[in-house]
Amino acid sequence: MADPNVEFDPDSEEPLLLEFLRDYWQRQRGAAALPRRQDIRPSDMKAQLPHILLADVIADGADFRYRLVGGELQRYFKSNPSGKLMSEALMPFGTDTVRRTIETYATVVTRRAPLRIFGTGALYDQAAKYFDALLTPLSDDGESVNMVLGTFVFAWDTKAVKAMPGIMEPDEVALARALYGQK
Repeated sequence: MADPNVEFDPDSEEPLLLEFLRDYWQRQRGAAALPRRQDIRPSDMKAQLPHILLADVIADGADFRYRLVGGELQRYFKSNPSGKLMSEALMPFGTDTVRRTIETYATVVTRRAPLRIFGTGALYDQAAKYFDALLTPLSDDGESVNMVLGTFVFAWDTKAVKAMPGIMEPDEVALARALYGQK
């Protein structure tokens, strides 16, 4: 998928949270093609849980259902997406965002390997942020992907904050005020 707002597998150092998840995924799969869902233990990632999401694969990747979205990640949604279809939870951001996000997750299903994505928050009406994420496939049978385990890291784009119009989400307003005294 060619998208000016998103880069797949960027050639840059991974944030520690992404590195943790990639290493954990590799360890848990061992010699298998994919780790099984039962290989993933929440007790192994207590500190990371607020930044973790799990999504069930629906109809071979035509949609996904957010099984769990950690508390830190929930802040970037309009409402708690846990239990909702991705197509429903992301609809407040527009149909194009829904389509592109589902396509990205479907790429994880197809390639059956971790996918790192880096992009601007503009895709999610959060232009003052960048996201860096890792999405990893899980399986019940060790072969077919039926769940995606992922994590996201967000960083402020201070240039975008300075140039932001008057309508911003509360975190962006707070940062703009702290940096530039803007309202």
